[in-house]
Amino acid sequence: MTFNVAIVGAGPAGSMLAHNLAQAGARVRLYDAHGGPWEKPCGGGLTAKALRQFGFLTGQADRFPRQDIQEIEIISAGGRSVTFPLGDAPFQIFSRRNLNGLLLARATEAGADFIPLRVTNLRREVHTWQVESGRDCWKADFVVGADGCTSFVRRVLGRRLPDADQAMCCGYYVPAAGVPRAVVAFPRHFTGYVWAFPRPDHISYGIINQCGEYPLPKLWEELDAFVRWHRQGELPRERVRYAARVPMLRRASWKTNRVVGDGWALVGDAAGFVDPITGEGIFYALHSAELLGQSLIAGEAMSYEQRWRKAFEADLTEASRRLPKFYRGSMLGASVIDRVLQLSTLHGGVVSIMQQALAGDVDYVTLKGRVLRSFVAPSAWRAPKLTLHTVDYPRAA
Repeated sequence: MTFNVAIVGAGPAGSMLAHNLAQAGARVRLYDAHGGPWEKPCGGGLTAKALRQFGFLTGQADRFPRQDIQEIEIISAGGRSVTFPLGDAPFQIFSRRNLNGLLLARATEAGADFIPLRVTNLRREVHTWQVESGRDCWKADFVVGADGCTSFVRRVLGRRLPDADQAMCCGYYVPAAGVPRAVVAFPRHFTGYVWAFPRPDHISYGIINQCGEYPLPKLWEELDAFVRWHRQGELPRERVRYAARVPMLRRASWKTNRVVGDGWALVGDAAGFVDPITGEGIFYALHSAELLGQSLIAGEAMSYEQRWRKAFEADLTEASRRLPKFYRGSMLGASVIDRVLQLSTLHGGVVSIMQQALAGDVDYVTLKGRVLRSFVAPSAWRAPKLTLHTVDYPRAA
């Protein structure tokens, strides 16, 4: 494999792809305006499924620290709270600086060239691309957009994601010692959630919401109210704010979501590959990079389309279908989250399914069947149940 590949964006998808292609013998340039690994608006969680599939992530903990999470507290808009132990399937939370650092190091060690410059222009020639960054110009046989939801590459190709297929994510980092417990809360009448994700030396507080549903000031109000509650009345003075957009594709958008063409492809957030319900994107970033790498190494770039659709199109499409019901729907007179939390105190099968879901091991296509089977399985009724608590859920003024 001797052709030139320009990858724009050195986040998880870009660095993963750069590693795989460089290892296969391609000449790879990995462009990013950041001078090296950087922090990014993101929870930074890696599920047990992601850690199993990409085993290299569990190594180099001394060089790239991460926080093991043993339990997750889920709080409904109605003020119900249940803490789910993760047992033998904990997940890890990285600062994005450390995760990006680990992946970028792998890429450069495999032979990829990291170019700490912003790509300012892409010009298509007959069979190649001119990739311009500052005064530098490089000829590439293939260009990959791995540069996030508002991807420059995607815009150059005329394929910008519409606002209706995006969500707004904002938050801040607060210095704190790491603890093995994460918190996720669901505001009322809100397509999204709020979180407190501990990392080794700080907490990532954040909120995600479907674009256009609420203005940004409202999101900050909701988040500040949650943080005051989580910190027992204190809104920390020392905090670093962030805001960014992430994909949240509608059901119909998956069929028309073209992510590969003549001499180009998109991966990760740039391709729209994010779970619309959970906002989980790191697994799909790594997986899509893996799939595109396989296609390019095989000399069959266009097969990437079939690979990603076979791997996860059905599941993400089903997530988009379920999104309105999950956040805005009701079940027996209460919100879906309220009812799920109540059922977890009555039925051990629901607890087991929730634990599997938090580990990343439940797909949306088979979810309903799993739940129904658990209700007719005697062993599920005998399985351990959890305790429901009532909390004074914070609300913005």
